[in-house]
Amino acid sequence: MTTLTIQVEDNDTQFLLEVLKRIDAKVIQSSKKEELLNGIKQGVKEAKEIKSGKIAPLSLSDI
Repeated sequence: MTTLTIQVEDNDTQFLLEVLKRIDAKVIQSSKKEELLNGIKQGVKEAKEIKSGKIAPLSLSDI
């Protein structure tokens, strides 16, 4: 098995991950920026669901 470290432009990341999945490659560590953006996307999604009443608002006990 070979470990390969590469650097690509942000707009090519998703494409490259799809290619790697097709050859059953294992992604050891994804971009910190990508992890941060995914967290923000999840937070915005949850905020919209709270606003629309789909899920209950968070309280201090959720922390």
